[in-house]
Amino acid sequence: MNEHNQPSTPAHYVLHYYPSPNSLKVIILLQELGLDWEGRYVDLATGEQLTPTFAVLNPNRKVPVLESSNGDVVFESGAILEFLAQRHGAFMGANEAERWQCKQWLYWQMSALGPIGGQAHHFNKFAPEKVPYAIRRYTDESNRLYGVLNERLSQVPWLGGSYSIADMAVWPWLVHADWQGQRVSDFPALAAWYDAMQLRAAVAAAWASYPTREIAAEDYGILLNQRADVLKPG
Repeated sequence: MNEHNQPSTPAHYVLHYYPSPNSLKVIILLQELGLDWEGRYVDLATGEQLTPTFAVLNPNRKVPVLESSNGDVVFESGAILEFLAQRHGAFMGANEAERWQCKQWLYWQMSALGPIGGQAHHFNKFAPEKVPYAIRRYTDESNRLYGVLNERLSQVPWLGGSYSIADMAVWPWLVHADWQGQRVSDFPALAAWYDAMQLRAAVAAAWASYPTREIAAEDYGILLNQRADVLKPG
């Protein structure tokens, strides 16, 4: 191991993914680091994530999951970002203060923007019935979170101070701002940051390779609304 806990032999990575913001954020980091990796598509609509084989990789039966040729298996997108950034010694801040800023905004994305944005996506676009209270609740909270981002980005060029995994984690959740009932252009500092992200070669490459797919309504029963029974073998 070297000072960044990186094996002396470069690792080959396999990313188990599905078209989702959480998968896209990891693809961006893999591109930024210039790593040797391949993607393996997990078809959530057919229940591939519920198989015993996949459960060994992630007991929560979600994507993304990262494997390495060194035997590492990491699930949860935020943990994957931290794992890769720490192992390869990049994109976690230029100093200790920035490192903690990076972590704060990464955890903010994981605990706030992602869950709220996901609910906004669901009730605005995918729910089989319109629920006005839920639409208003998650659309309004998404708007507030966009305001938090705009406030931060009016003070610094990147969320952590310097470009980091925090930026990579947030950007994919804004790609479908319209699904959250938002317009990035309504938030000037956020919009400038968003444009700067799009200009990064790694972000453009990640987006170009990203297989956008929307779940058909008849597949919702497999993808959504699972109960604990799904964890039982067979």
